[in-house]
Amino acid sequence: MFGNDMAIPVPDIARCDLLLMLGANPLVSNGSLWMVPNIRGKVHDLQARGGRLIVVDPRRTETAKLATAHHFIRPGTDAWLLAALINALRDSGRVPAPRLATQLRGMDELLVALRGVTLDEAASRTGIAASSITQLAAELAAARLPVAYGRVGTTLQRFGTLTSFLIEVLNILLDALDRKGGAMFPEQPFTAPSSSSSGLKYNRYQSRVSGYPELIGQMPVACFAEEMETPGAGQVRALITVAGNPVVSNPESERLDRALANLDFMLSIDIYHNETTRRADVILPGTSPFEDSHYDSFLGAMSWRNTARYSPALFAAEDRPDEWRMLLGLAYAATHGRVASASELNAFEDNVVAGAAHGYVADANGALAGRDVQEIIGAIGPERGVERLLDLGIRAGRFGDAFGARPDGLTLQHLIDNQNSIDLGPLQPRLSDVLHTQDRKIDLAPEIILRDLQRLLSEAPAAGPGELLMIGRRNIQTNNSWLHNLPLLTKGPARAVLDMHPDDAAARGLADGDVVRVSTAIASIEVTVHRNIDVALGVVCLPHGFSTGQTPLQQVSQARPGANSNALAAANYVDVPSATVALNGIAVRCERV
Repeated sequence: MFGNDMAIPVPDIARCDLLLMLGANPLVSNGSLWMVPNIRGKVHDLQARGGRLIVVDPRRTETAKLATAHHFIRPGTDAWLLAALINALRDSGRVPAPRLATQLRGMDELLVALRGVTLDEAASRTGIAASSITQLAAELAAARLPVAYGRVGTTLQRFGTLTSFLIEVLNILLDALDRKGGAMFPEQPFTAPSSSSSGLKYNRYQSRVSGYPELIGQMPVACFAEEMETPGAGQVRALITVAGNPVVSNPESERLDRALANLDFMLSIDIYHNETTRRADVILPGTSPFEDSHYDSFLGAMSWRNTARYSPALFAAEDRPDEWRMLLGLAYAATHGRVASASELNAFEDNVVAGAAHGYVADANGALAGRDVQEIIGAIGPERGVERLLDLGIRAGRFGDAFGARPDGLTLQHLIDNQNSIDLGPLQPRLSDVLHTQDRKIDLAPEIILRDLQRLLSEAPAAGPGELLMIGRRNIQTNNSWLHNLPLLTKGPARAVLDMHPDDAAARGLADGDVVRVSTAIASIEVTVHRNIDVALGVVCLPHGFSTGQTPLQQVSQARPGANSNALAAANYVDVPSATVALNGIAVRCERV
């Protein structure tokens, strides 16, 4: 929509007066992709100044319990709710504000397409009463500074792209996009080469077997197993994994495990033995988080304020190279067919840095356009390491010193000297910076969205008779599977349990502690039931990241094993535009074991 791969708007919670949050739980998880410290305090501040937080989620999450209001919704139906809200605003005469109107095209065409979503159908699909949808639209219209936000819960579903798109259309109608108190675009000090003029990279090529689209130079995990299984030109026969456990985190886990076992060669770089690394021919020991420096260019670009922070390594990795040096060595070996000497590897790194510098210099709209590459390379610090690329990107960014052109600007050294971070101020309007469509307008009726609206209208509800819709969840102790290896975080009650509404449990004759078989057409798992009124009727909730412990050396995680929810997900059950696998809103059957 905006033509920039890192332009993700986030709520300006410090200034808004109504925040509509869909499928996000920032109180527990930064997986909401909204980096905001002390969310509890900021919600209280919002409410203290007369504002409201309204949460729409299939589960009464930790964040929902802080909210002014919470609406249960059937998983995977957020696009129906958003379309109904947009229609209600349109019917009330709402139009884009003049400040945005000149930057839009296709609004009328989109609104015509959305007429296929009726209020009654939206209520039926979402499980939210028509009167509640109408009231919610009225509250949004009456608010002085409303803003809508949704992320992981709304993206990892069958209509994730459409849902994300409609959230921003709603923000446009609310005059919330790129406005103080609305949905704004954070800005990181680090800038990638040519990012000031790059458009969205999408569908330049397709996957070999299913024809899934490329997105930002990446292919979806939906095609991971099939590209290893399917013979023919281009078949994947070797794999390198770095600090990942796709056998647990990807769909159709058992199928992927079999595919990895049949590879000709597999290399893993990791600090743990796990379900994935057990299939590797070679495991190289990675460095621990305390042995690595850290600069978060991804989640850091989604913060509630513009900040800069770099954390140097606490300890030197004395018995192994850091992962940057290790990966450089592998790249050299793949390129030259042999192991590099120390001097050869230094020269190889120099070439990588020089290539990046050329990218900045060639960017006609960048801060280093036309500069002398050798002069820039000579000024980069430190002498060695991935930090050279970090220093280059920081100094080439808007906050950087542009290698002397802006003497008061940032360098990596400034971040090293200020390890508690540098506050660069509140978010500011900057739509023109992130909008890179050819005509410099937001296209509200791209063909890919119009086609997906037709898919929304024609697709039957996900759950059939007797089925429930499964969603995932996180908690503080089990945000990701690595945390299961830490003894301190495995204490307390069992967390790998299936939350089920008491009425759904009673209908199946289930009590707390009963073991049920949860099944899809792909696989089945066994898990303990926990009756919980915080999940909606017709919904079950199972945390992700657990496994049954197939690796002997996983002593801690084996002590608290759990069913792997991703084993139930079909790799071809995807959000069509992005080919992202739907991990929420999966229809399942639950039967007593």
